[in-house]
Parts: sequence; structure tokens; C-alpha cells
Amino acid sequence: MEVKIIKSLEMDQNCYLLINGKDAVLIDPGEDTFKILKETEGYNVKYILLTHCHFDHVYSLSELKGQKIVLGAFNLIKNIVNPKITFLSPSENLKGKIDGFFSDGEVKNLCGIDIKCIYTPGHTDCSVCFLAENSLFSGDTLFFESVGRWDFETGNFQELENSVRNKLYSLPDDTKVYPGHGRQTSIGYEKKNGFFKEEI
Repeated sequence: MEVKIIKSLEMDQNCYLLINGKDAVLIDPGEDTFKILKETEGYNVKYILLTHCHFDHVYSLSELKGQKIVLGAFNLIKNIVNPKITFLSPSENLKGKIDGFFSDGEVKNLCGIDIKCIYTPGHTDCSVCFLAENSLFSGDTLFFESVGRWDFETGNFQELENSVRNKLYSLPDDTKVYPGHGRQTSIGYEKKNGFFKEEI
């Protein structure tokens, strides 16, 4: 699996392309629709995965969907149509754009890549991370030396702390972390230096 980063500079948002041969999975299509279209040229993007429903992670979904299969958390559908949560205008709601769901811990083989969904509520109540091989795509749950905000609609600090400490920190230390914003990190580094660093 090859990982290609497609960065939206305005929000410093990271969209990811997981490549296996000519087939690919796209994670979190943000605001820069033109750049995403350009960077995915030549690949057969079959799936789009959403780590949560905020606009900066789903903005290009309507433009990009086509025949692609869109998947997210089991409870994503109730949030994706709520402008108080997505920060999209009511006319831009994404009703009908979600084709299927992951349950917590479920593994799906997409484009020959085994992808596990880890339910990580806290930033939103539909937040998930996706684990593929030794790479974690953490959305807005875990960042370099930080975590996602919990003061938005459906956010919850206690749930966020539990998600990071009890779910993500149980992964191997050498797990690469590809966050929704900012630079890459690793589980081991965050356990020592992150917002929820472990006590020695």
C-alpha cells in the first residue's frame, strides 16, 4: 500500500489516497476539490472513507462521488444531514451520499487493502479512525502533540480521552499516524509527548 497525501492549504487539512496498483481508496475529501481531482488522475478510486462529518473533511464529496462507494461510521448518517454539526448550509447537506457503514472493529477489504474501523468518539460522536497495515488515519481525533477539539456539537472531552488512551494507545508504538490536519506522527511518540501523554 502506498499513501499519497493531498493537502488543502486553507485549512491545513489532509486528504489521503491509499493506493494498491491502480486502484485506490480516498479518505476525507476536503475543500480543495480541484486539487483532489488532479492528484487522483490515473487512479481508479473505488471507495471514499469519512472519519467524521465536518465540512473540511467532506466538502468535495458531492463533486467526487460518482460511482464511488462512500463509507463511514455506523452513526454517520444522522449527522451528515445536520448543518449544526457539518457546518455546511442546509442546501449543501449530503443526504443520500452515504452508501454503507463500518461497525466498531470491523475490517473491510477495499481495493485489496484490509482496513479496520476504530470508533473514536470525542471530537464528534461519529468520529472514527481507519487502520490499514501499520498506518492509522486518525481524522480529527489525534494530531501531532495534540487532539481534536471537543467543544463542537456532539463533542465530549471524556469520550475523546477514552478514545485516545484506551483505543489508540493500545496500538503498537511504531504505528504511523496520518492526522486530519498537520504533520505525521506515531503512536509511540504521542504516548510520550502528546496531549494525553502517559505518566512514567
